Amino acid sequence: MKTKKTLLVSLVLILSQQFSTAQDRVFTQTYQSNVIPSGVKEFEYWSTLRSGRKNYYNALDQRVEFEVGLGQKIQTAFYLNVNTESAGTLDGIEQSSSIGFSNEWKFKLTDPVANKFGTALYAEIGFNGREIELEGKFILDKKVGNNILAFNGSAEYEIKYDVADGKTITETETPFELNFAYLHLINSHFGIGLEARNHNEVAEGAGWENSVWYAGPSFHFGSESWLINLNIQPQLFNARKESGSTETLELSAHEKVEARLIVSFDF
Repeated sequence: MKTKKTLLVSLVLILSQQFSTAQDRVFTQTYQSNVIPSGVKEFEYWSTLRSGRKNYYNALDQRVEFEVGLGQKIQTAFYLNVNTESAGTLDGIEQSSSIGFSNEWKFKLTDPVANKFGTALYAEIGFNGREIELEGKFILDKKVGNNILAFNGSAEYEIKYDVADGKTITETETPFELNFAYLHLINSHFGIGLEARNHNEVAEGAGWENSVWYAGPSFHFGSESWLINLNIQPQLFNARKESGSTETLELSAHEKVEARLIVSFDF
Protein backbone atom coordinates (compact mmCIF):
# COMPACT_ATOMS: atom_id res chain seq x y z
CA MET A 1 0.00 0.00 0.00
CA LYS A 2 2.83 2.35 0.90
CA THR A 3 4.56 1.55 -2.39
CA LYS A 4 1.40 2.38 -4.37
CA LYS A 5 1.04 5.69 -2.52
CA THR A 6 4.67 6.56 -3.24
CA LEU A 7 4.20 5.75 -6.93
CA LEU A 8 1.04 7.91 -7.06
CA VAL A 9 2.82 10.88 -5.47
CA SER A 10 5.74 10.46 -7.88
CA LEU A 11 3.35 10.38 -10.86
CA VAL A 12 1.64 13.58 -9.72
CA LEU A 13 4.98 15.34 -9.35
CA ILE A 14 6.10 14.18 -12.80
CA LEU A 15 2.88 15.43 -14.38
CA SER A 16 3.27 18.68 -12.48
CA GLN A 17 6.77 19.14 -13.88
CA GLN A 18 5.54 18.43 -17.41
CA PHE A 19 2.79 21.00 -16.99
CA SER A 20 5.33 23.50 -15.68
CA THR A 21 7.52 23.05 -18.74
CA ALA A 22 4.89 22.80 -21.47
CA GLN A 23 2.34 25.24 -20.08
CA ASP A 24 4.43 27.84 -18.27
CA ARG A 25 2.33 30.55 -19.90
CA VAL A 26 -0.91 30.11 -21.85
CA PHE A 27 -2.31 33.64 -21.32
CA THR A 28 -1.09 37.08 -22.39
CA GLN A 29 -2.49 39.39 -19.68
CA THR A 30 -2.71 36.91 -16.81
CA TYR A 31 0.24 35.18 -15.11
CA GLN A 32 0.32 31.59 -13.87
CA SER A 33 2.08 30.19 -10.80
CA ASN A 34 4.49 27.81 -12.54
CA VAL A 35 8.14 28.72 -13.08
CA ILE A 36 10.48 27.39 -15.74
CA PRO A 37 12.88 24.63 -14.55
CA SER A 38 16.27 25.52 -13.12
CA GLY A 39 18.81 26.32 -15.84
CA VAL A 40 16.21 26.67 -18.61
CA LYS A 41 16.46 29.96 -20.49
CA GLU A 42 13.64 31.58 -22.40
CA PHE A 43 13.42 34.37 -24.95
CA GLU A 44 10.11 36.22 -25.28
CA TYR A 45 8.89 38.93 -27.62
CA TRP A 46 5.80 40.95 -26.66
CA SER A 47 3.86 43.28 -28.92
CA THR A 48 0.86 45.19 -27.56
CA LEU A 49 -1.31 47.42 -29.74
CA ARG A 50 -3.50 49.98 -27.95
CA SER A 51 -5.92 51.92 -30.14
CA GLY A 52 -8.75 54.44 -29.89
CA ARG A 53 -9.33 57.34 -27.48
CA LYS A 54 -11.47 60.49 -27.67
CA ASN A 55 -9.11 61.80 -30.33
CA TYR A 56 -6.94 59.84 -32.73
CA TYR A 57 -4.67 57.52 -30.76
CA ASN A 58 -2.48 54.49 -31.48
CA ALA A 59 0.32 53.06 -29.35
CA LEU A 60 2.64 50.09 -29.74
CA ASP A 61 4.37 48.64 -26.69
CA GLN A 62 7.15 46.14 -27.40
CA ARG A 63 9.13 44.07 -24.90
CA VAL A 64 12.09 41.77 -25.43
CA GLU A 65 12.53 39.43 -22.48
CA PHE A 66 15.30 37.10 -21.32
CA GLU A 67 14.02 34.73 -18.63
CA VAL A 68 15.91 32.10 -16.63
CA GLY A 69 14.92 29.47 -14.08
CA LEU A 70 16.99 29.69 -10.89
CA GLY A 71 15.58 26.79 -8.89
CA GLN A 72 12.50 24.65 -8.36
CA LYS A 73 10.41 27.62 -7.24
CA ILE A 74 12.05 30.80 -8.51
CA GLN A 75 12.73 32.55 -11.80
CA THR A 76 13.83 35.99 -12.93
CA ALA A 77 13.58 37.95 -16.16
CA PHE A 78 15.05 41.08 -17.73
CA TYR A 79 13.12 43.24 -20.22
CA LEU A 80 14.00 45.87 -22.78
CA ASN A 81 10.85 47.97 -23.30
CA VAL A 82 10.15 50.19 -26.32
CA ASN A 83 7.00 52.32 -26.50
CA THR A 84 5.75 54.49 -29.39
CA GLU A 85 2.61 56.65 -29.36
CA SER A 86 0.70 58.69 -31.93
CA ALA A 87 -1.92 61.06 -30.52
CA GLY A 88 -4.19 63.59 -32.19
CA THR A 89 -3.91 67.23 -31.03
CA LEU A 90 -5.21 70.61 -32.21
CA ASP A 91 -2.04 70.96 -34.30
CA GLY A 92 -2.17 67.50 -35.85
CA ILE A 93 -0.73 64.16 -34.80
CA GLU A 94 2.10 64.12 -32.28
CA GLN A 95 4.43 61.15 -31.96
CA SER A 96 6.55 60.18 -28.96
CA SER A 97 8.68 57.23 -27.95
CA SER A 98 10.53 55.90 -24.92
CA ILE A 99 12.93 53.11 -24.03
CA GLY A 100 13.02 51.43 -20.63
CA PHE A 101 14.30 48.49 -18.63
CA SER A 102 12.52 46.09 -16.26
CA ASN A 103 13.47 43.25 -13.94
CA GLU A 104 10.94 40.72 -12.63
CA TRP A 105 11.01 37.94 -10.04
CA LYS A 106 8.46 35.16 -9.56
CA PHE A 107 8.34 32.92 -6.49
CA LYS A 108 6.22 29.78 -6.72
CA LEU A 109 4.48 28.79 -3.47
CA THR A 110 2.18 25.89 -4.41
CA ASP A 111 1.53 23.84 -7.55
CA PRO A 112 -1.69 23.95 -9.64
CA VAL A 113 -1.63 20.16 -10.20
CA ALA A 114 -0.08 18.65 -7.06
CA ASN A 115 -1.88 21.07 -4.68
CA LYS A 116 -5.46 22.33 -4.46
CA PHE A 117 -4.39 25.59 -6.09
CA GLY A 118 -1.23 26.99 -7.57
CA THR A 119 -0.01 30.21 -5.95
CA ALA A 120 2.92 32.53 -6.55
CA LEU A 121 4.24 35.99 -5.71
CA TYR A 122 5.55 38.34 -8.38
CA ALA A 123 7.58 41.54 -8.18
CA GLU A 124 8.82 43.88 -10.93
CA ILE A 125 10.76 47.13 -11.06
CA GLY A 126 10.90 49.27 -14.20
CA PHE A 127 12.61 52.51 -15.28
CA ASN A 128 12.36 54.53 -18.52
CA GLY A 129 14.22 57.77 -17.74
CA ARG A 130 11.33 59.84 -16.40
CA GLU A 131 9.31 57.19 -14.60
CA ILE A 132 9.96 54.47 -12.00
CA GLU A 133 7.44 51.67 -11.51
CA LEU A 134 7.24 49.13 -8.69
CA GLU A 135 4.71 46.31 -9.09
CA GLY A 136 3.60 43.48 -6.82
CA LYS A 137 1.30 40.67 -7.86
CA PHE A 138 -0.47 37.70 -6.24
CA ILE A 139 -1.06 34.78 -8.60
CA LEU A 140 -3.67 32.04 -8.17
CA ASP A 141 -4.37 29.29 -10.71
CA LYS A 142 -5.74 25.77 -11.13
CA LYS A 143 -5.57 23.08 -13.79
CA VAL A 144 -8.57 20.73 -13.95
CA GLY A 145 -8.27 18.23 -16.76
CA ASN A 146 -7.87 20.26 -19.95
CA ASN A 147 -9.08 23.47 -18.30
CA ILE A 148 -6.84 26.17 -16.85
CA LEU A 149 -8.15 28.98 -14.64
CA ALA A 150 -6.11 31.89 -13.26
CA PHE A 151 -6.53 35.04 -11.19
CA ASN A 152 -4.07 37.89 -10.56
CA GLY A 153 -4.35 40.76 -8.13
CA SER A 154 -1.70 43.44 -8.62
CA ALA A 155 -0.81 46.92 -7.41
CA GLU A 156 1.76 49.44 -8.63
CA TYR A 157 3.56 52.43 -7.22
CA GLU A 158 4.58 54.86 -9.99
CA ILE A 159 6.81 57.91 -9.63
CA LYS A 160 6.76 60.32 -12.59
CA TYR A 161 9.24 63.18 -13.00
CA ASP A 162 8.69 66.47 -14.82
CA VAL A 163 10.13 69.99 -14.90
CA ALA A 164 8.14 73.20 -14.33
CA ASP A 165 9.63 76.70 -13.96
CA GLY A 166 13.09 75.19 -13.87
CA LYS A 167 12.25 72.89 -10.95
CA THR A 168 11.92 69.13 -10.92
CA ILE A 169 8.53 67.95 -9.73
CA THR A 170 7.24 64.46 -9.03
CA GLU A 171 3.82 62.87 -9.25
CA THR A 172 2.82 59.52 -7.83
CA GLU A 173 0.12 57.08 -8.90
CA THR A 174 -0.98 53.79 -7.33
CA PRO A 175 -3.03 51.90 -9.92
CA PHE A 176 -4.30 48.41 -9.16
CA GLU A 177 -5.61 45.67 -11.44
CA LEU A 178 -7.57 42.42 -11.32
CA ASN A 179 -7.12 39.75 -14.00
CA PHE A 180 -9.33 36.73 -14.65
CA ALA A 181 -8.56 34.04 -17.23
CA TYR A 182 -9.88 30.71 -18.51
CA LEU A 183 -8.47 28.46 -21.22
CA HIS A 184 -9.58 25.07 -22.57
CA LEU A 185 -6.85 22.97 -24.15
CA ILE A 186 -8.27 21.43 -27.33
CA ASN A 187 -5.12 19.29 -27.54
CA SER A 188 -1.51 19.46 -26.32
CA HIS A 189 -0.68 22.24 -28.80
CA PHE A 190 -3.77 24.47 -28.96
CA GLY A 191 -6.16 26.14 -26.55
CA ILE A 192 -8.86 28.79 -26.64
CA GLY A 193 -10.28 30.85 -23.81
CA LEU A 194 -11.21 34.24 -22.37
CA GLU A 195 -9.37 36.90 -20.38
CA ALA A 196 -10.94 39.77 -18.45
CA ARG A 197 -9.14 42.72 -16.87
CA ASN A 198 -10.23 45.46 -14.46
CA HIS A 199 -7.81 48.42 -14.41
CA ASN A 200 -8.14 51.13 -11.77
CA GLU A 201 -6.34 54.49 -11.81
CA VAL A 202 -5.56 56.09 -8.43
CA ALA A 203 -3.63 59.38 -8.68
CA GLU A 204 -2.09 61.62 -6.04
CA GLY A 205 -4.55 64.35 -5.09
CA ALA A 206 -7.29 63.06 -7.43
CA GLY A 207 -8.05 59.77 -5.68
CA TRP A 208 -9.73 56.80 -7.37
CA GLU A 209 -10.43 58.11 -10.86
CA ASN A 210 -11.85 55.16 -12.82
CA SER A 211 -12.42 51.40 -12.91
CA VAL A 212 -12.24 50.17 -16.50
CA TRP A 213 -13.20 46.66 -17.60
CA TYR A 214 -11.81 44.85 -20.65
CA ALA A 215 -12.53 41.30 -21.85
CA GLY A 216 -11.89 39.25 -24.97
CA PRO A 217 -10.80 35.93 -26.48
CA SER A 218 -7.39 34.32 -25.96
CA PHE A 219 -5.60 31.76 -28.11
CA HIS A 220 -2.63 29.56 -27.17
CA PHE A 221 -0.38 27.61 -29.53
CA GLY A 222 2.65 25.79 -28.14
CA SER A 223 4.88 22.81 -27.44
CA GLU A 224 7.62 21.93 -24.94
CA SER A 225 9.99 24.58 -26.32
CA TRP A 226 7.90 27.37 -27.87
CA LEU A 227 4.57 29.15 -27.58
CA ILE A 228 2.46 31.80 -29.27
CA ASN A 229 -0.27 33.52 -27.24
CA LEU A 230 -2.75 36.08 -28.58
CA ASN A 231 -5.42 38.07 -26.76
CA ILE A 232 -7.78 40.79 -28.00
CA GLN A 233 -9.63 42.90 -25.42
CA PRO A 234 -12.16 45.60 -26.29
CA GLN A 235 -13.12 47.99 -23.51
CA LEU A 236 -16.52 47.08 -22.08
CA PHE A 237 -17.37 49.84 -19.59
CA ASN A 238 -16.09 52.15 -16.88
CA ALA A 239 -17.53 51.15 -13.48
CA ARG A 240 -16.45 54.37 -11.75
CA LYS A 241 -17.60 57.43 -13.70
CA GLU A 242 -17.20 61.07 -12.91
CA SER A 243 -20.24 62.70 -11.36
CA GLY A 244 -22.76 63.54 -14.08
CA SER A 245 -20.98 61.56 -16.81
CA THR A 246 -23.18 59.53 -19.17
CA GLU A 247 -20.34 57.98 -21.17
CA THR A 248 -20.04 54.20 -20.99
CA LEU A 249 -16.35 54.03 -21.91
CA GLU A 250 -13.37 55.84 -20.39
CA LEU A 251 -11.41 57.20 -23.37
CA SER A 252 -9.25 59.87 -21.78
CA ALA A 253 -6.56 57.54 -20.45
CA HIS A 254 -7.75 54.15 -21.73
CA GLU A 255 -8.14 52.73 -25.22
CA LYS A 256 -11.15 51.21 -26.98
CA VAL A 257 -9.24 48.02 -27.73
CA GLU A 258 -5.99 46.36 -26.73
CA ALA A 259 -4.40 43.37 -28.49
CA ARG A 260 -1.30 41.53 -27.27
CA LEU A 261 0.88 38.90 -28.96
CA ILE A 262 3.59 36.93 -27.12
CA VAL A 263 6.08 34.64 -28.86
CA SER A 264 8.45 32.58 -26.70
CA PHE A 265 11.28 30.08 -27.23
CA ASP A 266 13.20 27.95 -24.71
CA PHE A 267 16.91 27.32 -25.23
